[in-house]
Amino acid sequence: MSCTAGKNGVLKAGGSAIAQLTSYSISETADTVECTHFGSLSYREHATTFKSFDGSADLVWNRQDGDIVVGNTYLLDVFPEGDSTATDWKISGDVIITSFAITGATEDNVSASIAFQGTGVLTRGAE
Repeated sequence: MSCTAGKNGVLKAGGSAIAQLTSYSISETADTVECTHFGSLSYREHATTFKSFDGSADLVWNRQDGDIVVGNTYLLDVFPEGDSTATDWKISGDVIITSFAITGATEDNVSASIAFQGTGVLTRGAE
């Protein structure tokens, strides 16, 4: 069994990278509605209505890359397999930044953490 190193992610604004991710988490959910009827054979039936996604990420903060503003919409591209070939897997979607926290220490890089809410479609597949 092989494993995949989770080392490639980027947050973009206007097509340009503004942050290099060091970790990320993306959750996708689907809402359902019950549609049980008299012929349901004693089991409840459900149908999908709307999907959504959200998540969080940690990143190396570098103001020269651009400023991340809470409330702004950005394009999130994550490449779980790397970004070296046209067949690499890509997860992509527009996100609204819902929180931003910056951290610094004398013995470490300045880093930041963000939380985001997806808006629109989350796509997955080869780039």
